[in-house]
Amino acid sequence: MNTPTLVAGSLWLVTLWRLPAIRHSHKQRSLALTFAALAAAMTFEVPAVKAAISDNAGVTSLTPLLKHLLGVTSAAFLLDFIVAVVRPQGLARRTRLAAIAATLPLMVLFYALANWMPGGPVRVGDGERAIYPVLYTAVFTLYIGIAMFVATWLFLSGVRHSRTLLGRAGLGLMGLGTLLGSLYALQRVGFVTLDLTTGVRYPTLEYQISTALKQLAILSIALGSCLPPLSVAVEYVRSWIMLRRLQPLWKRLTDAAPHVVLSTSVPKQRVGFRLERCVIEIEDACLALREYVSADVRERARALAFQKGVSEQEVDAVAEAAWLRVAASAARTGNQLEDVEYPPLGVTGRGRPSELAWLHAVSRAYVSSPVVTEFTRQEVALAPLPTGGPEKDSSHDN
Repeated sequence: MNTPTLVAGSLWLVTLWRLPAIRHSHKQRSLALTFAALAAAMTFEVPAVKAAISDNAGVTSLTPLLKHLLGVTSAAFLLDFIVAVVRPQGLARRTRLAAIAATLPLMVLFYALANWMPGGPVRVGDGERAIYPVLYTAVFTLYIGIAMFVATWLFLSGVRHSRTLLGRAGLGLMGLGTLLGSLYALQRVGFVTLDLTTGVRYPTLEYQISTALKQLAILSIALGSCLPPLSVAVEYVRSWIMLRRLQPLWKRLTDAAPHVVLSTSVPKQRVGFRLERCVIEIEDACLALREYVSADVRERARALAFQKGVSEQEVDAVAEAAWLRVAASAARTGNQLEDVEYPPLGVTGRGRPSELAWLHAVSRAYVSSPVVTEFTRQEVALAPLPTGGPEKDSSHDN
């Protein structure tokens, strides 16, 4: 399989993947149409397609016109996409529409008027219409060059504002692709200028550079567009894993304080929302349960943790889990403490990643730490519950 066929096939796969997103938003629609136009343009570079068009159309150099028209169209949609991402308030919309509305008809007009050299590159023709191939090339190159330069600026400025590593990498790769697109336009200008001023041509070198820049630009843009959706998938998996890790703590705390559980059900597939709700209900349960113990309980738990050789990094989480288990047992009596200092919540004042890491550490200690089990047994023995018994798992589920 030759390279143009491979590139075109890959682009059609990306197009089919992106096609369902057309209805989601303006930016997703623009990106999907970008790849559809790119895939169609690269299809005209497939040898079998070029041969079929040349044999049946009866028009010299028709495939370059179709390919270039689709290339300009894809550049317009790509620019529209990055404007929607980085500048949702808009950026020179009327100017962009006027530019594409003028470029496409002019390309068709200059193509029709040109006296093309059969089998040659897009260059000066013969006779009185010799200027039209130059005008055609100038219009095409000018639009591609300016559009790709502006897109590069927008993509690279958007990297700073992306919230995820994969999102930044995706915008950076797409920015690299548009930069290569700018270089593609620049080298075309250079070779045409050299031809017109000196009459010197390097058709093989020009073809190699042009093809390499074009294919690398397309590959970079296609790969970059795949990374932001991948970051969504990664975040989904991370949220699902963290939700599983917090479930043991959530079940035990909400069993002791069932009133904190919201009655509204959440669909299983909304993992991010379920994790957020799980964290909120855990924190609400902690606030409710702290009224059943004093701050002294936490200090005794810390002392036992140090005595048992718990590492300094885990002492606070073990102490938190210990007083929560004691509070969960005490909550069964319904006797809240008054006029005492309640234990502080270790989750207070943390950022999102630190908050999740903290709750995970507390959950792990609550369920599996022998220090927490021993401390709870000691505290319950000092103040036996009227209606004792081991803690039960709640039947709730996030």
